[in-house]
Amino acid sequence: MKKLVLIGAVLTLLCSCGRQVAFVYPEVYAHRGCHLENLIPENSVAGVEMAARFGYPAIEMDVKYTLDSVLVIMHDGTINRTMRNASDYSAIAEPVRVSESTFEDLRTKYVLASEDPAQRRPIPTLVEMLEACKRCGIHPVLHSHINDSYDVAQEMMGDNWTCFTSLPENVAYARSFSHCDVLLDPGKSTAEECIAKLEPYGERCGMSTMNYRMLDSAYIAKIHGAGMRAQSSIFPTPHEADAIRDKADIILSDFCWLQTEGRTPLAEKKIRKTVLNADETLAQTCPQELEYGAMVLEFIYSGEGKLTVNGKAVYPLSAAADQTFIVGFRSLRQAPSFEVRAGEKGLVLKGVRVRFYQI
Repeated sequence: MKKLVLIGAVLTLLCSCGRQVAFVYPEVYAHRGCHLENLIPENSVAGVEMAARFGYPAIEMDVKYTLDSVLVIMHDGTINRTMRNASDYSAIAEPVRVSESTFEDLRTKYVLASEDPAQRRPIPTLVEMLEACKRCGIHPVLHSHINDSYDVAQEMMGDNWTCFTSLPENVAYARSFSHCDVLLDPGKSTAEECIAKLEPYGERCGMSTMNYRMLDSAYIAKIHGAGMRAQSSIFPTPHEADAIRDKADIILSDFCWLQTEGRTPLAEKKIRKTVLNADETLAQTCPQELEYGAMVLEFIYSGEGKLTVNGKAVYPLSAAADQTFIVGFRSLRQAPSFEVRAGEKGLVLKGVRVRFYQI
């Protein structure tokens, strides 16, 4: 993986005053693979393949042990949320715990849930997921406290994998034989405490947190100052946009998409300075519905209002001085869209650029 503190494509917009503004994109990792609503299951081989299609450089996966010590990929302790009975695709009535089930039972009695019968496949093993990552050129991020899973990853991937854990002892074990990437969840630790935990392990280290209140620009700046990376972990809307603004290096997400490099937009719109008075709007919709699509929106703004993406994701906008704003979304079976509505005090938009992609 790349070692640069700020990773991503640098895109340039021309704002209304004529000066150039550089928007720096973080890397985006697909959380539990690139799962899509009820079509592509999470933590599945299909999710690895879809991640490659969407251009994600890496996916996160969750490792569990079965009763007979087979390493499988499943987020929850039970399979009920993400699997169905194989015999008739009915819901699983009683809780089925991975750790209390044999691999044979899990493999033969249940299938991953999907509206597409072709995707109703058995629970994948760690080996199968790593084979898919290797075949698709995807970097695997093992969210795991199981040391044996690190041995398998190292054997199959060399150093091209990430140990993602909240336990420093897991990091110590992984680094005892591998120069893999490391992402440590520091809990409620300060940036200084987090850095101290990671310093013994040298390069290719970083932190990850789900705590969007903790991971602000000051915290990230301290992590960068130590030569480490910061990952925002499945921040909900609107907080993933804050992490992008605050220069997180990695956005681990169920929906974010910023992989524009080397891709030609299906449609693109650039708008110079626009002043919106109270309740006035600026909106754009992709000219056609896309089976697999994505949208990236960038602008500089001041004032107050709100942004709505794809009719449901809402971002409050409030800034006394010019502030950069970037969001990117993947989509399924829709025409991606956005609407900006000004608040009572009005809103000034500069350098607006929206791009729609057919994937």
